[in-house]
Amino acid sequence: MKTFTASTLLRLPALLVPLVLFNPVMEAFAMDNSTPPSPISGASSFRLSPDERTALAAKAEAANAEGAEAAFRLAQFHTLVDYDPAKRLHWLGIAAKGGHAVAQNNLAYDYLHGDRKDLAQAVRWAAESLKNGNAAAAQTLKEAEAAQAAQATKAPGGPQRP
Repeated sequence: MKTFTASTLLRLPALLVPLVLFNPVMEAFAMDNSTPPSPISGASSFRLSPDERTALAAKAEAANAEGAEAAFRLAQFHTLVDYDPAKRLHWLGIAAKGGHAVAQNNLAYDYLHGDRKDLAQAVRWAAESLKNGNAAAAQTLKEAEAAQAAQATKAPGGPQRP
């Protein structure tokens, strides 16, 4: 068995220095730097050409999962790229009715916090989203039910507090 002496151990760092120094040089030769990376912003990843929007709109009319996904994609486009609240809600509604769980939760959130507040619809769509496997909808459902209960205590003829 070979034993290391103190002088051998002292030379070990000197042997490692070239490896450490040449590692970045070797990585630079190994990398392909011929084309610079193109940054992608969050919104640009949702951009759709007019032809893509037309194709998705045609798919969205189908009452199936592919149609719901196409409608949700159009709702994202009208939320993040070409903001149009009316078109956004139109496509979000189609996606939700088609069974898209995230669209259902987003629609519930809109009914809960948006301009067209409707707590019964918020509860309905959050519960549907949760039933379809969207765990995030549990929080939306909890908020919607709490808002509904608070509204019932304030309503004339509703439960009165002492």
